[in-house]
Amino acid sequence: MAFTVNQSTTGVQGVGDDLIYNVTSDSFASENFRYTLVLKLGSETLVTLQQLPNSNGSTVFNIRTIASNFVQQDDNPYQLGTNNKIFSENISALKTFDVLFGYELSVVAGSAPTQYFEVASDLKIKCVNGSFLSPSLPSPSSSTVAAAYGIDTSGLFLSDITPISGSIEYKTSILWDGNKGQYAALAFLNGDDVGSDNSGFLNIKYYNNSTLLTTSSIQNYATNGGAAPQANLTDEKSLLYVGVGTKNFESQNVANAKPSAGANNGWTKYSIYLSATSGGAAKSRLYTFDRVKCGRYITSDQVYSVHWWNSVGGVDNLPMLGKVSISQNMDKKSFRTSGGNSLEASATVNYTKPSWEGGKRSAKVQTTTTLELTTLGGNPDKLTPLMRSLLNSERVFLSGNGLFGSSKQSPRDAVVQAYVKDVQMQNLTGLDDQAISYKLQLEISRRRANP
Repeated sequence: MAFTVNQSTTGVQGVGDDLIYNVTSDSFASENFRYTLVLKLGSETLVTLQQLPNSNGSTVFNIRTIASNFVQQDDNPYQLGTNNKIFSENISALKTFDVLFGYELSVVAGSAPTQYFEVASDLKIKCVNGSFLSPSLPSPSSSTVAAAYGIDTSGLFLSDITPISGSIEYKTSILWDGNKGQYAALAFLNGDDVGSDNSGFLNIKYYNNSTLLTTSSIQNYATNGGAAPQANLTDEKSLLYVGVGTKNFESQNVANAKPSAGANNGWTKYSIYLSATSGGAAKSRLYTFDRVKCGRYITSDQVYSVHWWNSVGGVDNLPMLGKVSISQNMDKKSFRTSGGNSLEASATVNYTKPSWEGGKRSAKVQTTTTLELTTLGGNPDKLTPLMRSLLNSERVFLSGNGLFGSSKQSPRDAVVQAYVKDVQMQNLTGLDDQAISYKLQLEISRRRANP
């Protein structure tokens, strides 16, 4: 009996795209015939799917909606480096699924069907929580759709940072203003099994405009929280996060990696890239972070940065350094009290009701804090893709030296989850617009109780 997987989605894929398997068997005309697909994660069977053959004797399985339930980026990789581990493994951001094929049929007419598996046809697929397929391309995607993200010759980080028109430079902004900095992180594929065999070192180059000031390197291995790229890495080691913000680098002990290092005085930007050796040739694209300062309306307790899960299964970051407006909405219950000492009144104790007693009171007060944040004016070709990615994200976080809606707590450096209230945006371009700023409304996810 011949069994063929005519079409399969393999390699590294995003669970936002169709994951298609088209199979055919010459036994399709048998009684009680059904094609079978079993999806496994490790030793656990997630689902067993069965379908009838179509008029051509084949069938098509799509496992996208099932796989998407088991893959997601991690909540807080942004403060990496504070413990000297500037890399970290993922928890659920990359998963390897086993796809097993077979069929069932009745060998004798009228008998119960018997199930058969075609072990030689079994496949594996590695999935991240993203989409690599453009709406302008047909579905499903090929096995090479994520090949651009393998750190081999000029691979990409898992980021929605895009080159500015007419350039190949991947460019964004980073805060460094006196002692104020920004946490930021990026994700990348790691190891031979995901096409990233040259991600052994993170290299940092500081510049004063076009003049190179310093070069430093941080090795990707267990001591620094990462995993040296090689074959047969676990899923946790096959996608790594790395801290790339000014605060992340400031906490390192690597010479010249700190933005405050004397040799970096006057720096205006820094570039990062991955390479096979320390200071070696770039095996990833260069990502350049332009130094920006706080806007004129910012105070020390209003320095915020936004972080989010992006469209390709990684994370991105953006400093919000323009004007900050904070509003609060109180949800409360009310009740009325009579007041007075009627329960204590006696022959010797007169009844009295002080002016502060009785009347309407509040109870179960909960405060919702909303922040209206603004980017600094900048090139829309740099800002628009990130804002578009942010508004499309299902998980957003806010960090900074802020009060986060508290009344008396002193400002502290923290990361909290936030909810983006904006539901639309105008896409601006450098061709039509000059320097622009975007406004963003964020609600702190946790409401503050007021007991």
